[in-house]
Amino acid sequence: MKPELQNQLFQKYPKIFQDRNKSPQETCMCWGLEIGDGWYWLIDMLCYQLQWDIDKNNEPQIVASQVKEKFGGLRFYTNGSTEKQEAQISLAETMSYHICFECGSTKKVSQTERGWIVTLCKDCMEKYLNDK
Repeated sequence: MKPELQNQLFQKYPKIFQDRNKSPQETCMCWGLEIGDGWYWLIDMLCYQLQWDIDKNNEPQIVASQVKEKFGGLRFYTNGSTEKQEAQISLAETMSYHICFECGSTKKVSQTERGWIVTLCKDCMEKYLNDK
């Protein structure tokens, strides 16, 4: 993710991303958000909902330990969470398979069929395959 988009999320949700400046021995968040720009709004909505529930419904504060793409889908790991928080994270992870990793489009999204699995829209898929 572009540093400016990543920093916007870090500023909006400092409690969730409080470990971002820790060492690699302490957290994988030191590597930042290892995702494409297209998932910015998905992470933004997930963090908004999580933090809202924490603040308004006294849910325990979660802290992201790693946010990355794996096998074409979002992985959002935390230091622990309630069943409700896990359900919210699971929904976002499932939605990521229908959102272009690069541009955020939800039209004609699919995964690459061989090699590194990436979730892309038709236009981004053509660019990706032509760059190979």
